[in-house]
Amino acid sequence: MDRVLALTATELRLIFRNKTVLTSTLAIPLGLGVFMALTGFGSDSGASVVAMQLAMVLGLGIYVAATQTLVARRQSLVLKRLRTSGISDAGLLTATIAPVAVLALAQMVLFVVIDLAIGVPMPSSPFALVLAAVGGLALVVTAALATSVVTPTPERSQITTLPLFFVMIGAAVLLAFLPLDGMLSVLNLVPGAPLGSLANVAYGGSAFSLMQVVSLVVWPLAFGLLAHRNFRWDARV
Repeated sequence: MDRVLALTATELRLIFRNKTVLTSTLAIPLGLGVFMALTGFGSDSGASVVAMQLAMVLGLGIYVAATQTLVARRQSLVLKRLRTSGISDAGLLTATIAPVAVLALAQMVLFVVIDLAIGVPMPSSPFALVLAAVGGLALVVTAALATSVVTPTPERSQITTLPLFFVMIGAAVLLAFLPLDGMLSVLNLVPGAPLGSLANVAYGGSAFSLMQVVSLVVWPLAFGLLAHRNFRWDARV
């Protein structure tokens, strides 16, 4: 555990030394989140603001950044060398991804303070937002591991992460506005869609659906299984 914490601290220091990663991990999600809160993002309920903030922090702050970090460490043979250090594979991957996850969680807490200060309405069901954050975290972490399998270089991660990133953003925005009743609840099965629909639930716009839980569980399991079977430790040529 001490080795995992030491590696996590090292990775965190590297993030603050890399201006490009720091910008994509902190500056852009935080700046866009504040902008959305100030403008209201097209709604007075607060659901669309919170949904977009969650999607940006999870998508940019964790998914894109974690994919880029994993590929960079693999291509520089850091992951392969550290496998001989006595740290388990799970501990090694945890230490590599944990810093961006911690920064993202810190941003979520900061958004709560900012939203309250600006005047974004309080949710009537805060538990729905907690569920969205936890489920979204599981989704983007496992998706980053899976996406690193098909990403040959850190620079290419800016392309390989785009499909899922845009799907997450689009689904979160749409379902934050759209009450999902009856057959429409199947839209929750789109990756990232529960971020928007649960924000809608939190602000009383729609009812809770079992599809939201199914989506939050199935997609992380699918991405996790894909990563478990195909994850690469050696640099790709």
